[in-house]
Amino acid sequence: MQNILPSLHMLEIFMPLAAHEDFFTGLLEDVRKIPFYQGIEFPVIFKQENQQTVRRIVEEEDYQLTVWSSPNISDSGCNLSSLDSQLRDKSVALAIELIHIAALMGATNVGVPCGPDPGDADRPAALEALYESYCRMSEAASQYQGLHLTFEPLDRYAHKKQILGPMREVIPWFARLREACPNFYLHWDSAHEALGGIDLMESLELALPFMAQFHICNCVTDPTHPCYGDWHMELGPAPEYQNWGYLNVDIAAGFLRRAASADKVDGVKNTHVAVEVRTHLGDDFWKRESEIRQFLMAAYDRAGLTYRT
Repeated sequence: MQNILPSLHMLEIFMPLAAHEDFFTGLLEDVRKIPFYQGIEFPVIFKQENQQTVRRIVEEEDYQLTVWSSPNISDSGCNLSSLDSQLRDKSVALAIELIHIAALMGATNVGVPCGPDPGDADRPAALEALYESYCRMSEAASQYQGLHLTFEPLDRYAHKKQILGPMREVIPWFARLREACPNFYLHWDSAHEALGGIDLMESLELALPFMAQFHICNCVTDPTHPCYGDWHMELGPAPEYQNWGYLNVDIAAGFLRRAASADKVDGVKNTHVAVEVRTHLGDDFWKRESEIRQFLMAAYDRAGLTYRT
């Protein structure tokens, strides 16, 4: 058995504000007033004074902090699985720089990307290149005690079209990486697996021995639907929270119940879960936050679990 504790994915729920670093960092003072979350997920913060603010609040609230470096790496045109050695060196250098910044922020987990799928012919070589990149990043991160690197397998064919996914293919590759790099962990995301047409509980079962955290994320799985894909879509209305997506409270409760029943993963103090919903300019951000919090509370209650340690 292990504790599954709630986290707020601030990068997604306040996405339109992320570019305004001072303002975004200040939101932590409001989040800390909510007596529910025990983890937070944040973008990379570059100003030293803001890094110090994040670290101070993380330590005062005993939050587990996840810093997502993936947008910075992808948006820069970098690719950790590139067959171009110069581009790959540049990508690893940027990733290591972001890992150091995340450590200054007080991070427990640093989320890293895997790179686009190059197609069947080049995939084996690209996976080997990614393995080498991750090993170099792991060595750099090992100087920080308790700092984990996590990567999120994505869908290969539906929407994000990344090299790592689905989970059945990820696990044999990751098991080898884990032996060489024990500070690497999996991040499981329900939407990516749902888009792969895979049984979600089977996928979660495969990930659990290596999983440090996970996202419950809604999506439309029908390829003929205009909203098909991983758009980090909203939840439906209470009390069942059902809309065009596949997700409802019972499904989320099943994820929580199974994750809580698993053995603890070596090195992971507590496994955290966030509901991943993205906002847009003009949205009521705090209304969205309240909706996902009520949904997660309902899922915990239906699973018969407590969301406090």
